[in-house]
Amino acid sequence: MKRMLLVLLICLLLMPLSGFDLFFEEEPSRITSFTAEAAGGLYRDEQFLARTTLSLSLEQNHQRYGAIAHLAYDASTNRLKTGELSVSLLVGNLTVKGGLFTHPWGSAFTAHVVDVLSSRDLTDGFVDDLEAMKRPSAMVLLSSYGKNSSWDLAFKPGFQSSHLVTEGRYNLTPASFASAVITQQDTTSLSSWEAGGRYRTALGKLDVGLLYFNGHHPEPGFSITSFAPLAVDLVYTRHQLFGLESSLLFDPFTLALEGGFFLSEDAEGTDGSLYNSRFAYLAELSYTHPESSAFLALAYQGRYVLDFNTTNPVDVDYLASFNGKAYENTLLLVVEYPFLQQRLTTRAALTYHIESEGYALLAGLSYT
Repeated sequence: MKRMLLVLLICLLLMPLSGFDLFFEEEPSRITSFTAEAAGGLYRDEQFLARTTLSLSLEQNHQRYGAIAHLAYDASTNRLKTGELSVSLLVGNLTVKGGLFTHPWGSAFTAHVVDVLSSRDLTDGFVDDLEAMKRPSAMVLLSSYGKNSSWDLAFKPGFQSSHLVTEGRYNLTPASFASAVITQQDTTSLSSWEAGGRYRTALGKLDVGLLYFNGHHPEPGFSITSFAPLAVDLVYTRHQLFGLESSLLFDPFTLALEGGFFLSEDAEGTDGSLYNSRFAYLAELSYTHPESSAFLALAYQGRYVLDFNTTNPVDVDYLASFNGKAYENTLLLVVEYPFLQQRLTTRAALTYHIESEGYALLAGLSYT
């Protein structure tokens, strides 16, 4: 309740600020929206989990600048989250954006292998909305959009890892680490900087993009410093991404391809606490019905780890693999169908892990 009151207090403070025009020119456009969302999930063990989220968005747009503030309060976990706090300056066809936000890379709809600017928030486990799983981070983005091409450059003064839950249904912490003394690596200093860029161009109905990123693996590796008592230091692997994204439109179908090579700082794969270099790839074929806007997509996603070590049982790549295999492959199927003039949308997503023969089915209903 205290955090809900804090959200309302912030709203009251921010609304008057949106009345100021920093450049004292023509009146900018302002958009204020409040959203209440309720969702629930029924699991195979007959446990039902409900979630209620209250969101506030303030947006101000002008010919020369823009500002966005997005806050969300999760009543089920009593948690206040910042979705975005950013300011943009526009000069000609250049845009400079700074603040706390996310920025997407990749050409597919169902999943990505080159969308590396934001880590994941696994508080609610895996959901069928990729953007909802992203953690906003401090970033400066320089972008330019032309007639047939675009480019963007991103710089992050620090690194924010994926948020891994340590208790409850979505706890991914190994049972052997439950009583361990864990030391977290400091990733907020400038020494943990990240930077990258993307260039996209259109060749008729084919869009192609080249990407480079120097950053970190979003999940931590670890090194055991003591066995009695168990003490673990978490470490994050720096890597470089050399990536490609593309999409080919042959209406009403779209073929999207993504691929990348992640060059690890442990290029020879000899340090078991660091992730090895790897290839990642994705192919997606989607269909959009021209009249009803119904959407169907089938995707194949995989990865292959180089210099895979099966002799070290605490090697992080070995622990992250299934059954000690250097490769991993997944099939994804997504179906969306809108009703009531596209105000009500049903969505279902099926994920099938080929190596383990495991699957997950997610379904949702949204109204706008």
